Amino acid sequence: MADEAARARRVAIVVHAIVPGDPRVRRQSDALADAGYEVDIFCLRQPGEPAEERDGPIRILRLPINRSFIGFAGHMLEYVAFTVAAGWRLAREHRRRRYDLVQVATVPDFLSFAALPEKLAGVPLLLDLHEDMPEFFRDRFAGGILRPLQPLVNVATRASAAVADELITVHEPLRLLSIGRGVDPGRISVVMNSADGRLFDPSRYPRRPFMADGTLRLIHHSNFQRIYGLDVAIEGLSRLRSDLRWRLDVYGDGPWRPAIEAAIERTGTADRVTLHGRAEMDELPAILAGSDIGLVPSLPEPYLEYSLSTKLLEYAAMAVPTIASDLATFRHYFDDAALRFVPGGDPDALAGAVEAMTDDPAGTVAMGEEARRQAAGYDWEHQKDRYLAIVDRLVRR
Repeated sequence: MADEAARARRVAIVVHAIVPGDPRVRRQSDALADAGYEVDIFCLRQPGEPAEERDGPIRILRLPINRSFIGFAGHMLEYVAFTVAAGWRLAREHRRRRYDLVQVATVPDFLSFAALPEKLAGVPLLLDLHEDMPEFFRDRFAGGILRPLQPLVNVATRASAAVADELITVHEPLRLLSIGRGVDPGRISVVMNSADGRLFDPSRYPRRPFMADGTLRLIHHSNFQRIYGLDVAIEGLSRLRSDLRWRLDVYGDGPWRPAIEAAIERTGTADRVTLHGRAEMDELPAILAGSDIGLVPSLPEPYLEYSLSTKLLEYAAMAVPTIASDLATFRHYFDDAALRFVPGGDPDALAGAVEAMTDDPAGTVAMGEEARRQAAGYDWEHQKDRYLAIVDRLVRR
């Protein structure tokens, strides 16, 4: 008993993502480590990455699965394989390490079943809803012959929520959607996907004056997916008036890269659009500070109406004036004084917004500062305390 009381508290985080590239998992694991927890993260493994990595009290355990994302079959095969592999490795590590809490992040929702043996053994389960699985499925796969599978996805979502002791999610609209599906309001809380103020601190990375060198510098960083609309944004930028000097720096990678490269070739913008590849999280604040306008050109699809872009909050934290698609969740947290809203998927509207912001430098800079002011209440320092309180309550239970 004395040995059990003396050992460090341990949390396992299971996430179908690349770590340390996933900013939410990084913030959560850092917060847990600072609070005295040991953290084991079970995640995807990219080519060239070590199977296991340790940074102080944080262990990253990479499973031999990487993203394929080729149609419905590819998604499901990958999700099921990861769930099975995570369940096996989690059980093996739990026998040796004795976890006090398992946290599972979506998507997919059924990943929570990987922690079912630990749950049955009395270990609390916290389900972290990064995205909404039914809307994700409806957006990508629910057409034609796949539509009859939608009820099964809904059942899996409800079952995953029922298995968990508590749930957290990234914003209030998704919390309300979950409650509408039957989740007890007392079991689900919001811990926003906020920017980490320790990294995204404008006082450490002073912003350059707007168009200081006469060139408009635009920025976009994301996982390359169709729904994020980068190819549409490139189409819009190619239609800017000829006297406007501009550059777009893109950071990220993913399965939609060929379509993005095709858009660059089709629009003849290879001399203005640069795909830099993925940037380390520690590098992003300085990159953002050197830009004039951030782009969040997400497509206007139901799935994204329940998504709050992390990059949007990072732009706001660094006071980067931002053009964003007019989506409900964005509107829930920011108003027209903070963001330049445009209809998603409309290249002409995006081009018009860029030209209007370029013609009003003072107003554009003021918009970035207002976004920073409005985002201050969502800072990770506030969200971290809420997150740790939930974890501590479950561990004590």
